[in-house]
Amino acid sequence: CQRSSYRDTMAAESTLALSLVEEFVSGLQDSKAKDAAKGVKDGKFTVLQLVEALGSSLTSSQPHTRARGVHLLSEVLQECYGDLTEREVLIAFYENRLKDHYVVTPPVLKGLKALTKCTNLPPGSAVSMLRSVFQDIHVQCLSQLCCKTHFFFFSFFSHDVSLLRFPTELKGLGADFVFGFVQSMDGERDPRNLLLAFQIAKNLIHGGYDLGKFTEELFEVTSCYFPIDFSPPPNDPHGITREELVQALRAVLTGTPKFAEFLLPLLIEKLDSDVQSAKLDSLQTLVRNSCLAVCLQLKQELTGLWTSVRREVFQTSSEKIESAGLAALTALTSCLSRSVLSSDSEDSLSTFLDFILKDCKHHLCEPDLKLVWPSAKLLQAACSASTRASHIITVAVMPSLLEQYNNRTQVIETADPMNQDQEEVSELHSHHAVRQRCLSALAAVSIQPSVVQESTPVLLEVLRSAHTGNLAKKMLFLASSVVLTCRSLQRIAERVQDSEEAGRCFHDVFIPHLLSLALQAFVSVFFFFVNAFDLFAQCRAYFLMRCVWLPFRLAGQTASRAVSLFLDGDVSFLPDNSFPSHMQLLKGDSWSLSRLVCLLMGSVCSLPRSVEVPQIDKLLSALEEMSCACSHPLSYTSAAKCFAGLVNKKPQGDSLDSCACPQVAKALLLRYHPLFTTLTDKLFSLLDDADLGPMAADGFSLLMSDSTDVLNRACHADVRIMYRQRFFSENSAKLVQGFNAAPQEKKPNYLKALSNIVNKLPKQVQVTELPALLSLLLEALSCPDQDIHLSTLSCLEPVLVNPPQVLIQQLEALINRLLALISSPAMSVRIASLSCISTLSHFPVLPFRARVLRALAKPLDDKKRLVRREAVQARGEWFLLGSPGGR
Repeated sequence: CQRSSYRDTMAAESTLALSLVEEFVSGLQDSKAKDAAKGVKDGKFTVLQLVEALGSSLTSSQPHTRARGVHLLSEVLQECYGDLTEREVLIAFYENRLKDHYVVTPPVLKGLKALTKCTNLPPGSAVSMLRSVFQDIHVQCLSQLCCKTHFFFFSFFSHDVSLLRFPTELKGLGADFVFGFVQSMDGERDPRNLLLAFQIAKNLIHGGYDLGKFTEELFEVTSCYFPIDFSPPPNDPHGITREELVQALRAVLTGTPKFAEFLLPLLIEKLDSDVQSAKLDSLQTLVRNSCLAVCLQLKQELTGLWTSVRREVFQTSSEKIESAGLAALTALTSCLSRSVLSSDSEDSLSTFLDFILKDCKHHLCEPDLKLVWPSAKLLQAACSASTRASHIITVAVMPSLLEQYNNRTQVIETADPMNQDQEEVSELHSHHAVRQRCLSALAAVSIQPSVVQESTPVLLEVLRSAHTGNLAKKMLFLASSVVLTCRSLQRIAERVQDSEEAGRCFHDVFIPHLLSLALQAFVSVFFFFVNAFDLFAQCRAYFLMRCVWLPFRLAGQTASRAVSLFLDGDVSFLPDNSFPSHMQLLKGDSWSLSRLVCLLMGSVCSLPRSVEVPQIDKLLSALEEMSCACSHPLSYTSAAKCFAGLVNKKPQGDSLDSCACPQVAKALLLRYHPLFTTLTDKLFSLLDDADLGPMAADGFSLLMSDSTDVLNRACHADVRIMYRQRFFSENSAKLVQGFNAAPQEKKPNYLKALSNIVNKLPKQVQVTELPALLSLLLEALSCPDQDIHLSTLSCLEPVLVNPPQVLIQQLEALINRLLALISSPAMSVRIASLSCISTLSHFPVLPFRARVLRALAKPLDDKKRLVRREAVQARGEWFLLGSPGGR
């Protein structure tokens, strides 16, 4: 009875398998493959029983019938590869089927791909499958989809996971694996398959496979696609971009030093072509390649590379190619700097730099400005590659730069532009341009402390000469040389290597000379050049801030000197001291001297919190008095910033009596000081003031904005996390209550303050909090203040992407206000309102379609192109509402 039941079960299973096979093979019902896979998973029949049911199909004389049979089996294996017990039999079956008719090949490859996923493949099976594929498949005859399956099969065996599963088997194939892949990839054109093929080649290179005698063949079969010339078709469903292909191919070509001897001639050849994209790709590949050191020992390759790069910088018409050429030169120099020298080998770095100096150095001594600047760029690019390259170029170029600088200085000193004819004036400006380029080059090479000690006196001499000579010359300096010199000093301070030698140079020599020159400028008669000197002072202040920040150990000493200078008038440490003793820089009515407080700000506000500022209470008192009593904007603004920076860093337990100004309030807000609430309440009360209300509203923007000069982490300020969110949560209710209680003429001040606060919040917080404030923001759109309009619109834009329900309920009011703003006098408001209107087209707004389209006709004729462009975009979105094919 049991035997009979077993036979019945087996018969039922065979019947079910036969039925599914018949419907799939003869009935061409592809969905039955899933039913067959489910039957195997549920235990209704086994894979072996399915193969027996496929017997007549697999042995049919019709190739297409055999293909359908193998197709069904492969589809089942893709779903049921986990617990196969018939792996060896199936592998042998599929290997044999590779010799079958070409229509059977695609499902066979799919089945082999499924078998590679089995957890316990028999020993030797990986190599056996690969050899069968190499021997029996000619990829160039396959369809695109079949090629992709073939490359997926290769990709599996070249991946790191396969190397861990079959380490000895795959490595034992040696160069045969590489040769088989080269044969398969040859002539491939489909971008999907190329992306896979490039990944496989990269895995072969980095996976430790022996390339052997097929190294050049692998390079040739991949490099024939360089440079990539591919433009994806419109609406490409695969989403493959040219950049993806470029990066994948570049990873292959630059993946191994064995390719270097073939790659360099190829890159030089492409650089010599007339195709701009080929030039750019070649230069970017040079930057990426870190495996050229061996090949770069060949002098002929160095010559060819330098000639190509020099030509692209000297004669280029594209900024991208010029930038890529300079980056490539830096990469080449860096690569040569890392090469290992033997006792009998030539120093390739010195040889390469000799080429550069031979072709560029003499241009620094010629008046032809067209080649001076490209030569300087090339020298800077090579100089920045390594310390050794910087030393070689500096030693060769610095004497010439100093000589040129001195020669141009003498020319300017012997000529008076106010009294020369037009030709002489033009020549003078030409010499002055050369001098400016010399200053830039001097700053670029000043990286080593020893070089800085030689170059900084020259730069200081430029500033010193700005205070002497005739009026015309002084105006020339103030307009260009002074600002450029200050920026050069700033660049040196940012790039110089931090050391004891550099720190002493900056703090004992550099900063005292700058302070002395600043004092000389502001006590001289030429302080009437207000705008030029304000820029001069700000450049120096920023430089001082960077300079003090660099070496921490000497910062306290410099701060002590600066405080004694400004509080006590101590000028004893200044060089060329011809100043009256006990100068009152923070007191008195001398507005020209008071502007020097910006230098004090740069000296003390960038100190770490652990450095103690001497006479802190006396200094705060003087700064507070200046910020309240001084009438010059630069002076009282710098004093307030300096006061705020010091207050922010005072220890928590110290008593603090602060003046009520937004700068100080921000300093306390950043550190969560209890006194901050008192100052903000004072700021809220000023919103009701008839004269100060608008300025108080602007003060909230300062509270919420990032500080660029003093109150930031770069200057060691005490900045707590999420201070904006905390301020908003504690004060939003006060703002709403104040708005509701304020008279009508004072409400715009509250709306402006609210807009300034919300606009600076992180976008995620805006989306969460704006629904509660929506009525006030809509009211803000009706105010006459254009700044309120722009700030409010920028708050609404991120919310409109995923609007809350409360905003959907206010659509009519929002649309009415936005349509009114498209006629605003401010272009930025018109653009922002049109952008919001465009976003609103994704809402249920069909009833408003006709009115919005009529209103959008006017901005189509706006006098500003950007407004017209935004109007076209918005009107197109609304025009599609309700139309066939639209939303």
